[in-house]
This record gives sequence, C-alpha cells and structure tokens, in this order.
Amino acid sequence: MTNSSQSTTTLQSIILKRIEQKALSHHEILTLMGYHNHPKTTDKAINRLQTVLSSPALGLTNTTYDFKYAASEFVEKLCTVLEINKTVYQQLLTELERHASHLLNAITPIVYADITFNEHFRPSFNSYMAVDRFKRISLDDDVRLLPRQKQLDIINDCIIAHYKAMRGKIPFAGVIKGYRIVFNNGRDDEARLYIAHHQL
Repeated sequence: MTNSSQSTTTLQSIILKRIEQKALSHHEILTLMGYHNHPKTTDKAINRLQTVLSSPALGLTNTTYDFKYAASEFVEKLCTVLEINKTVYQQLLTELERHASHLLNAITPIVYADITFNEHFRPSFNSYMAVDRFKRISLDDDVRLLPRQKQLDIINDCIIAHYKAMRGKIPFAGVIKGYRIVFNNGRDDEARLYIAHHQL
C-alpha cells in the first residue's frame, strides 16, 4: 500500500469518526461551514459533502466546485468545524493534495508512427484522415499514472505490435520510418523521444 492511500484512508476515517462522535447531520455540518439554508444551495452542498465523505480521496480528485470553497478548502473547513486539530490533519491533507495533483495533471503520452510516402502520393483530406487513423497508437488511460520507465516498457511493446501488424507500412504507400513519443505534463514543457524502425 502506498503512503498516499494510507493517508487517504486515515484522514477519511478521522473525519467520519468525528462526525459520529458529534452526532452531526449533514445539514448541521453545512450550516457550521457557512452554507445558507436555501433549497438550491443546500442540495448542491449536501451532494458535495456526501461525495467528499464517501471518497477515499475526499473529493480532491473531483473537478466539481462551488463558489464558496475550492476542493482542499472544503476539506480544511470541514476539519475545522469538526474541531480536528490542524496538527492532525494538515500533513495528511498535504499528502492528499500532492497525490490528487498527480492524478489530475497526468497526461497520456502521445505515440504515432513517423511515415514517408513515395513520390506518387497525392494527399487529400480523406487520405490524411485515413493515414492519421493508422499511424496513431492508442494507450489505456491508466498508462498516464505510471512511472516513466513503466510507460516506456508498455509503449515499446505497443510499438512493436503496431509495426508487425502493419508490416512496416501504412495505406497510401506509406513506409514507417520510426515512432515519435511525446510526454507532456500539461504545462509548457514536454519530452520527446524517437525510435527508428531498425531499433525495434
């Protein structure tokens, strides 16, 4: 079990236990958190509270929000109204935020074949669409969460399988020269790799 999963379970259990000790209803908790008793507002807030309490990640990996609290602010305010000491929850919450940031910002690598065409190829919209479909390699979404070396191992297997399946060629007389891999972290910087066909 990872440290992040341990801290998730621990903080969630602390919160649930404190709610049970204080015998607070969801409405009472939300009132203490500063939500107004308005039907439309209350329904949304209750749904958010239920999501947080039932989530091992305490809702930090959920992109939903309201105009009162951001995800981590909601959890921190919840801990405050439940009178959970900051020294108890702060480090756990920080670890959860770090783990959630990784989950939310991780992006699946892009993998596609580098192709050359003979001089008789006449590109058109339809031919480009067909070529694009054949040259791209799809990866499972879970790959984005793996360590870089594990990603490379999976990508290498996928590339070899693609090259063999296509027999080194793409429709419209395209020849696969190699494969390009783009690792993008969701910001401005990215890493690129190139694997030539003779390296396979």
